Amino acid sequence: MPSALAAKLRNRMFGEMPTSMSVYHELIAQSVEPGMTVLDVGCGRGVIAPYPWRTHSKIKLWGIDPDPTAAENPHLESFTLLTDDPNWQIPSGTVDLAVARYVLEHVADPTAFFRNLSRVLKPGGKFLFLTPNRWHPAMIASYWMPYGLKQRILALTKRADPQDVFPTCYLLNSAAALKSAAQRCGLDVTDLQTREIQPCGYLDFSVFGFLASCAYFVTMRATGLQRFFGMSMTGVLTKANSTTIRNATPQPANTVSDWQSLGATT
Repeated sequence: MPSALAAKLRNRMFGEMPTSMSVYHELIAQSVEPGMTVLDVGCGRGVIAPYPWRTHSKIKLWGIDPDPTAAENPHLESFTLLTDDPNWQIPSGTVDLAVARYVLEHVADPTAFFRNLSRVLKPGGKFLFLTPNRWHPAMIASYWMPYGLKQRILALTKRADPQDVFPTCYLLNSAAALKSAAQRCGLDVTDLQTREIQPCGYLDFSVFGFLASCAYFVTMRATGLQRFFGMSMTGVLTKANSTTIRNATPQPANTVSDWQSLGATT
């Protein structure tokens, strides 16, 4: 559980500042328009800091996730279960806007993921995402950390259910890797930002950990190094009006385990 004192200090020092989630939600709010079909990739059950979809009228919200319990998501009009079929069971060219929150870090096959995304998007359709930067110290530690230890730390700091903590790959969590994979599949990077929006919360189980995160936060913001080593990556990918998938050779079918992490906790 987070330290009560650390939580109090965080609220006092940063309570009025944006969070990575609020920045991501604002990005969605600026992009949703009436009549859109929106696909929530890795939608989950919709219980952890959900976006207020009900504030938008006349949109269709579809969800896709490998967890059958995600069908309980109360915001969805339609739910599709991901299986070992390498192709998402979503009709081609039907999605105006796709969104994914803390999903890209779990993708084991970037080309297959973006090929599916490019296929289901309409020409000019957009994909919005929030994901951690693999070069942030916490993510470097996460990559090498034993899976069981990661579960315990996230249970302490994020109150995450161990069943909602899945393996991470970080194959799409740098600007270079993301741009390369997206462009191969006919998706243009129209916005990509790496920022230290708030001090990382993974050390909030102690006051000293919180203060260390604050020191890192101040350093990144003061020096401009946040664009390389900041915690959060947000971005917009756009499908070109005339899409040609470049160098995208057929990929082997994904197993169920490849998708187990969609909608999971980092």
